[in-house]
Amino acid sequence: MKRRAKRRKRKGGRGRALITLFLFLLITLFGVSIFLGRGWGPRTPEAPKVRQASLDLPAPEPDIVPDAASPTLVIKNGCGRAGLGARVGHWMRHSGFDVFETGNADRADYPKTLIVVRSGRDVAAGRIASFLKARLGVGEVVEQLAKAPEADVILILGSDFPDSLPGR
Repeated sequence: MKRRAKRRKRKGGRGRALITLFLFLLITLFGVSIFLGRGWGPRTPEAPKVRQASLDLPAPEPDIVPDAASPTLVIKNGCGRAGLGARVGHWMRHSGFDVFETGNADRADYPKTLIVVRSGRDVAAGRIASFLKARLGVGEVVEQLAKAPEADVILILGSDFPDSLPGR
């Protein structure tokens, strides 16, 4: 009887050894596959190839191309009339100004249209002011210099700005 008990112990020991060996081989293969970059995790897709498209755009008309001295201009709607900033931006671009951005001002109750000089280009602000005064009769120049301005001039549309624009 003692022999049978010993044999059973030996058989149980072999089974454990085989399971341990199998698990060791499985873990080793998994580690090698990760090391070689063939892991089971999600694969990152390759970046799509970008084609360059050729655009046949008409050449801009010479009278509306802003010159190098043209100030960069940000237009902010400060009167609360929906879409006025975008319309004025479009009109100013077609008038030869370099409109960088249009959007809403920090508030919608500006009584007067302000031409805020941010970069110290007083001549540029004077050009915009004379343009708006001649065509619409609005615009007051205010100087608020900044070290790194977003644009040379910020045009804040006030409630004195007309709804209709000349030539539109």
